[in-house]
Amino acid sequence: MILEDLSVAVSSVVLNSIATFVNFIPALVGGLIVLIIGLVVSVIVYRAVFGVLKVIQLEKFLAKYGIVEIEGRDVEWSEILAELARWTVIIVFLVPTLSAWKLGAVNTVLNRVILYIPNVIVAVILAMVGLVIARLAYRIAHGASNNLGKGMAHTIGLIAQWSVMIFVGFLVLHQLGVAQEMLRILFGGIVAMFALAGGLAFGFGGQDTAKQITESIWSKFKK
Repeated sequence: MILEDLSVAVSSVVLNSIATFVNFIPALVGGLIVLIIGLVVSVIVYRAVFGVLKVIQLEKFLAKYGIVEIEGRDVEWSEILAELARWTVIIVFLVPTLSAWKLGAVNTVLNRVILYIPNVIVAVILAMVGLVIARLAYRIAHGASNNLGKGMAHTIGLIAQWSVMIFVGFLVLHQLGVAQEMLRILFGGIVAMFALAGGLAFGFGGQDTAKQITESIWSKFKK
């Protein structure tokens, strides 16, 4: 009697499992079809974006400002943007796939990722544009201070370049939502530090210059 009950229980579990799997087959096949379509579309989007960026010669344009190589490593901005587009398409198609497979928890995470992707794309574009502006700032500052000597002009150019790069770095991190409150405090501290350092340097090292400027302004005011 016990063996019969046990065999009935085992048979019931097996039959229920088979029935569940058979019922799941249409959803499994449908999800796989959607996923395969998404992978095909992602490849098409990758090639389209990469091709368009190559046609407009993005790398050649960025090479003029020296930002196709960072810290000795080549940076393929066209490939980065194309990869972002490709993975965006893949994640978008993963959502209905996981919905068909009834994986709600993973789907919730993917929805958050989809909402976060625009921030990543904007951050990459900000970084690219910021590096271009930083190089322009170096050239402008270097050219404006060229009469001070080669070494001094180079130093002033680097200060201008790194000032822009640090500011852009804060913008990128803020766009990505990385410790925004801490970034505000840190940025305010850096600005205050530079202001204090500049004031002290001008106060102790440039007293004569400050005196001349003040006297010149005062003499013009009296006239």
